[in-house]
Amino acid sequence: MGVTIGTDPPAFAEKLRQSMRASAISVSLMTTRDEDGSYHGMAVTSANSLSMDPPSMMVAINRTASSHPVLMRSRTFCLNMIHNGQMEMLDLFCHSRMRAARFASPEWRPGLRGLPYLDSAIANLFCRIDESHDYGTHTVFFGRIEDIRISPRLDSTDPLIWINGAPARFEVDPGLHRRGDVVTAGRR
Repeated sequence: MGVTIGTDPPAFAEKLRQSMRASAISVSLMTTRDEDGSYHGMAVTSANSLSMDPPSMMVAINRTASSHPVLMRSRTFCLNMIHNGQMEMLDLFCHSRMRAARFASPEWRPGLRGLPYLDSAIANLFCRIDESHDYGTHTVFFGRIEDIRISPRLDSTDPLIWINGAPARFEVDPGLHRRGDVVTAGRR
């Protein structure tokens, strides 16, 4: 049985947008490289862990994104999990007019398979695409994690979180001491 969207598809789309904005989600920079060695990337909120066996991630990319055809050919990507102090870096990856400046920072390094990784990110997950499936306007890429780099300099409890169209920060309640305790969301 299908979902009835009523007689007003734009109103349905707006309701969907509003409902999704209520979900807190982490932000990553997805990077890849083409056959000439040029770097490509974009900001994503669609990256999620998939499985521990095999270790894998999935990321959904709009087929109109400039990185999409590069991913289809290279079959590799790196997810750079960024922290709250990296809003300027995020801005570079959110606007196509900033494309030429995205990899200008000396913080970018070549990693496994020559994939660009952000040295100051919380973690970098280097993936080889095992499968991809088109759905609607997007392709979902399933990447097997081949290498992981975790920054020794950063506190991984401060990831860049997006909710309601803006960055947010999670703060651990000092009264909670066990790993995995609930955290409270606080606006930046």
